[in-house]
Formats: sequence, C-alpha cells, structure tokens
Amino acid sequence: MSDTPVTLGRASSRAKLTVFYVQPLVTRYRIEVIDTLSRLFKVRVFANSTEIESRGFSREAPACDEFVETGITHIFTRRIKLQARVFGEIVRVRPAAVLIFADMSYLSLWLALLAGRALGVPVVIHGQGLYRHARPRLARTVCYRAAVALSRRYVCYSEASRLSLERIGCPSSKLIVADNSLRVTRTVSPVEKNGKEQGVLFLGRLRDGSNVECLIEAVELLHRKGHDIVLHLVGDGEHRERLQRIHANSPSLIWHGAIFDDDEIASISRTCRIGCYPGDAGLSVVHMFGLSLPPLVHDQLELHMGPEPEYVEDETTGFRYPREGGAGALAAALERIWNLPPASIRAIGARAFSKYQQLNSPTLGQRLAAIVDNAIER
Repeated sequence: MSDTPVTLGRASSRAKLTVFYVQPLVTRYRIEVIDTLSRLFKVRVFANSTEIESRGFSREAPACDEFVETGITHIFTRRIKLQARVFGEIVRVRPAAVLIFADMSYLSLWLALLAGRALGVPVVIHGQGLYRHARPRLARTVCYRAAVALSRRYVCYSEASRLSLERIGCPSSKLIVADNSLRVTRTVSPVEKNGKEQGVLFLGRLRDGSNVECLIEAVELLHRKGHDIVLHLVGDGEHRERLQRIHANSPSLIWHGAIFDDDEIASISRTCRIGCYPGDAGLSVVHMFGLSLPPLVHDQLELHMGPEPEYVEDETTGFRYPREGGAGALAAALERIWNLPPASIRAIGARAFSKYQQLNSPTLGQRLAAIVDNAIER
C-alpha cells in the first residue's frame, strides 16, 4: 500500500478505530490535521492549553472525539519534560495508532514508544529530524536512532530532515517525508497583486529569535533614503511593548497586534510587496506563499526554527539575505527588491503561490492520515 490519501471507502472502515494525536499545544496550523484525521478515525487529542494566549498563540477548539488536557512538567532537570496521561491512556485504551511529536526531551515520548512496542500499538512520530545539527553528538545520535527503531514510522518535516536521519544510520524504510505546511482559509492569488505595493509584512510572534528589531532598522533606513516602504507588523509577544515604545514616532511602521483571522491578514497583505521574517523562521513562510508574498529570510538554513525556509529559493520563490550582515545586509536586500521591476515581483509572487498550492496538494493532514492508516494496516 502506498502512503497516499485514504479513499472514502476505506475511511468508513476506519471510522471506529481510535487514534491518539499528541501535541504539546494545539496551534492553528494543526487544526487541518485534526479535522482530516477526525474524518477517518475517532481521534483523541492530547495537548496542553495552559497560558496558550500569553505565548502568542490563539486558543483553538479542535473538532475531535475527545480533547485530553495534559499538564507538562519537568522531571529531574529543566531539560527533561513529561506530558501527563499519554502513557497511561495508551496502556488503558490500546488505540489503533499514536501520532506524536518528536521532541526527544519528552520522557512521555519514550514511554509512548516503549508502550507501543510492548502492546503492539503502532507509534508514528513526526518531527524535524537533525537538519539543525550537521555534526550531532553521540548522545543525540543514539537518541534519534533509538526513537526511529522503536517507532513504526518517523515522518520528516522535509527532505532535509530525512537526509539528516539517514546520515546517522536510520533505516530509510522507516523514514517518510510529509512536507510541513499549513492551509489558510483565505489566500491571495497572484492576479490580485501588482508588484508595486509599498508594504512589507512581518507575520509571527515578537519573540527572542524573531530579529524583528533588525527588520525595523532596515525599513527605517530605506524610508530615510526616500523609498516608499511601510512595515506591517502582525503578531504579539514579549517584545511588543518595548518595541512600540522605542519606535512610537516612526512613520514607516504599522502595528497590527495579534490577528488570527485569515481574512484580516489577507486584507493587510494586499498592501504588501513581500513578506519578511528576519530571524529564525518556520511555517510563517508558507503562510506568506499563500498570500502571493515572496518571503525574505536569512541564508543560514540550519539556524531556522523549522526546515520550511528551505522552500524559499532566492529570486525564484522568495529572497534570502546574509544573516551575518545584520540590519545593513537586510536593508541592502530590501533595496535590491524595491528596485526590481513590478513584473519580476509578480512573477516571483506567482511562483511562491504555486509552491503553496504544491505543499497543500494533498494537505499535510491528508498525508499524515494516509501514513497513520498505513501504519495500522501493517
């Protein structure tokens, strides 16, 4: 059987099987995954919703068979965590399968893998692999090899993730790629763009690692040089109040705060020429693709939050700038983009939108559902 989307006929035969979906928290971009799994299985979601809004995420109510609130505690040291109820419920219920995030610092992951092996419950783990670790230490290598060996499948966020695990000796038969993506409810097609918009869209949390101050400095530099450029900041986080206070009188900044409505984000994006995540980016670049906004990201891919910035090819689906150059290099990249003909911007935006469509055909939820279905059949 191939790992392709499950057909409706087979979906009806799976409807009474219980699948556990384990996440540290439920973010908006995982709702499509839960919705798709729930059309095929009885899904129990295990996640922690404590203080989710204060961390810059919206509180989501997934449509699943049951939502299990799980506390997350530290064991022995700050580095080792335990997600409550996961192990006990696997032992008690013996679900048809478990789909769980691949954070090796969670003792609950290891307990789930051991319970799955002992009880014959297939455990599918989903993660980034070691793409951020070109030369992983022995302990990290041993952990990943053991986790892959105990799992039924390791689902990699990207091809780079898969290659990183193959390099440390994980068997390719256990590894499968489901390109990490998200599906937005309101996209902006390339025909809605003219390539002359004045805006740059920042979309994400104003957190450590976002490097948003570098982007603010770069935009203000271009504005002082006479370029018609405005930075739209969509997001909230621990740095927002301080940054707004420092840059309160800047005519080139518009602070939108936390917005979770895709229609509203799409409306703001129509005034923007590109998107930019100057720090360590992740899925926000896929959202920008869906808005026909070529993303501008830094060039050190192994330092990003996730492997998704590898989808950004310079002057093909977006742009890259040299991270080590700081605000000066980012300003130079913005100026280069602002000097491109509108037709070139539109063409790059069209390829970015095409990449979004490719990443969602099928959707991540459909890919994961097929992988889980395959794990059950085996």
